[in-house]
Amino acid sequence: MSSERIRSFYPHVGFVIVYILWGINLASLKIGGREWDSLVFNGLRFASMIPILWVYTYFYYRSHTLKIHIARRDLLLVCALGILNAIGMEALLQYALQFSNSANGAVLGRGFMPVITVLISLMAGQVKLTWRVMLGIPLALCSVVIIVSGGAEGFHLGGATLRGDILLLMRSVMGAIYLIGMNRLVRRYPLPLLISLEMTAGAVSLLPFVLLRADMSYYAAISSTGWMSLIYTSLLATAVGFALHNWSLAKLGPFKSSAYGYLLPVTAALAGFFILGESITLNQCMGGIGVLAAMYLVQRNPTQTVKRSNLSRTSGKSLTE
Repeated sequence: MSSERIRSFYPHVGFVIVYILWGINLASLKIGGREWDSLVFNGLRFASMIPILWVYTYFYYRSHTLKIHIARRDLLLVCALGILNAIGMEALLQYALQFSNSANGAVLGRGFMPVITVLISLMAGQVKLTWRVMLGIPLALCSVVIIVSGGAEGFHLGGATLRGDILLLMRSVMGAIYLIGMNRLVRRYPLPLLISLEMTAGAVSLLPFVLLRADMSYYAAISSTGWMSLIYTSLLATAVGFALHNWSLAKLGPFKSSAYGYLLPVTAALAGFFILGESITLNQCMGGIGVLAAMYLVQRNPTQTVKRSNLSRTSGKSLTE
């Protein structure tokens, strides 16, 4: 196997690592969520990364003899995506789950994201509708439903959860917009700059919630386990996870990237088994096999063939501006 062929697998491996980190993070959040207010937690999570990210960005640009420069329109876009991620996706998920349940969140809040992404990509001419797409996406979605089905908190639709389910679908729409918008930016600018700007915008948008909901007595009441949860989420799930996510996104494009989101219920179930001592059911095993089969079909689909060469040339040019 040639070295170029091996390198083509790197972004796929990157997404697998990302969703392992994020699956473990769900277990971490369950532990930390017993003590932390969600908005305060996410505000500190984003804010704690800002000094590290900007120091790294400075030395990255210095070592590559580049000037920190970004077009005003792109600056507004990355800041909007940062706010969208922090409030429109993270905070909206927390609010929606007050009116729905975690199973519906897995299906509607994330499971529909690839469906919406492929619809937008089809309209933009960036994805070819092949049999792999037509089979892979429904297979992945049905497999996630199988994973989260069963019990009182299994996936179900009805009047009791309608309000939360609508909000969860809105989150999937926002997630698709985030992927497509970030895909445009990662082809034009170095990742350190984009991640730093995104996290800064997210932290600023969450700052009012941190100031209003927490004081010194609040922080003093947090146990060492709660702080460990915050550290893991900040360093590995956020800093490493988002950097690797957006690097892989630049290589694969928004559609194939969004499909990897179906791995989260699988890695979350495994993390729950090993970390929280939760059981793994036959439904979860069958659903996991379905997700892996769907991933193979989607990733074998010849997408992103339209305008790729033009985007590559644009990317190479913008990094030197």
